[in-house]
Amino acid sequence: MAKRWIVTALGKDRPGIVAGVTQVLYKLGCNLEDSAMTRLEGEFAIMLILSGRASVTPEKLRAAFSTLQRRLKLVVYVKPLSRQEATTPRGRGKPFMISVYGSDRPGIVFRVADTLAKAGVNVTDVHTHRSAGKRPSLYLMLLEVEVPSRVKLAALERRLKTLGGSLGVRVNLRPSDTTVL
Repeated sequence: MAKRWIVTALGKDRPGIVAGVTQVLYKLGCNLEDSAMTRLEGEFAIMLILSGRASVTPEKLRAAFSTLQRRLKLVVYVKPLSRQEATTPRGRGKPFMISVYGSDRPGIVFRVADTLAKAGVNVTDVHTHRSAGKRPSLYLMLLEVEVPSRVKLAALERRLKTLGGSLGVRVNLRPSDTTVL
């Protein structure tokens, strides 16, 4: 039976991080199932869900990453997933995209996420970006969410628009195309 893990790796952005991390997994015979990898300012962050043969243990995974951690100065965390944790959740609603755009200020992410949580909307992905150099900085946030069928879309959209007005940002809600790649 295959085992599953979540692995995170963080370090200063440089060429070779993705190749190094995935080479370790390849050599152990692991299969990369889901991932998010991105540069955040000068740092690079990786989150992976992977599976491997029963003979691959957390200790073997940690040991396999040790040389790479020293060479690329990465912090790597390995967490085994229980059978329950390893189950892919079913969609909790229809997929939508929310974009937020305007002047940067503290609390934008919290206020939008809090409004969504109170409405029972599940956030599945968030990307944010702040422009450099301009004052005030422009802020962009893109959220992928799952809206349960019991949520009234018009009411949710009104709440988000009202919130956007109080934050001085534009908020747009639109259905998401479920086709990936």
